[in-house]
Amino acid sequence: MTTTLVRCADGDHTVELRDRERVAERLIKASTKKSYNPEVDVDWDAPLDPDLFYLPPETLSLYETPLWDRMTHEQRVELSRHELVSMLSFGIWSELMLMKGLLGHVYRGDPTSRHIAYALTETADECRHSTMFGRFIGKTGLRPYRMAWPEFQLGKLAGFIDPPMAMFAAVLLVEEVTDAVQRVTMTDERVQPLVRTISRIHVAEEARHISYAREELKRQVASTPRPLRRAQASGIAGVGFRMAPRLTRPAVYGAVGLDPRTAYRVAKSSAHRQATLRWAFRRATGFLTDIGMIEGPSARIWHRTGMLSTPETPVPSSLPHR
Repeated sequence: MTTTLVRCADGDHTVELRDRERVAERLIKASTKKSYNPEVDVDWDAPLDPDLFYLPPETLSLYETPLWDRMTHEQRVELSRHELVSMLSFGIWSELMLMKGLLGHVYRGDPTSRHIAYALTETADECRHSTMFGRFIGKTGLRPYRMAWPEFQLGKLAGFIDPPMAMFAAVLLVEEVTDAVQRVTMTDERVQPLVRTISRIHVAEEARHISYAREELKRQVASTPRPLRRAQASGIAGVGFRMAPRLTRPAVYGAVGLDPRTAYRVAKSSAHRQATLRWAFRRATGFLTDIGMIEGPSARIWHRTGMLSTPETPVPSSLPHR
């Protein structure tokens, strides 16, 4: 292990760098010992219980709002079904962007290295995850929530122009947020068993992806000139700014008989919803702060998102401290 200093507006940050090949070898061995095939490891014939949620109620966008109080149990369950499908639809899109970025990283790298071998291993994991999410969406009887036209067109460029630092930072951001929700989902008995199984598989394999992204991001930050690092950090802050609204599309509210515009405004202004998003983002933003990617211009953008938290920021009592 070596250390390096990353100079930032708020002072120097000490970043520890582990041997790239040893990290990759450890992750490859872990993948060999514990990986899943959703086609055989998920009981796709299991029925869905009409009384069980698809996400823990405390993670839903309207929880602890006047609209929530007026909803029936059936409406709340239906809202959870649509919010999960919305999140998984975003997950498929983001995993496709990740796979494009990883393959671009492979294309530029040494195919004989273990570091690149793990990038291919992770790509295979993400292929299975996207297949699993797609099959589950089909199981619900709903259609995927498509990305808006600008994101759809922008996604075509992924893998061609992704700077490695920005790519790994975006990967970390999406994976940490998804991981937070799925960790509470996989143990919640109020949630459909099939959803808990899918969440458990995803959490187990994403833990390796997060470790890989963290180690590589530290290396990229340490080797990137400060002006370029700050520019890419601002771009990642912009991803954070746009990400939260994409997790739950306004159309989910219309599906349960609510006015989409009104419900979206209620969710956006909900103190519980904001606290829940900060809770989901906190591991990613904490790490990005530690390595010097939230400072100066990027810090100002992050503050506007409302997603930044500190160790003193209160966590909703209904959610675990992470």
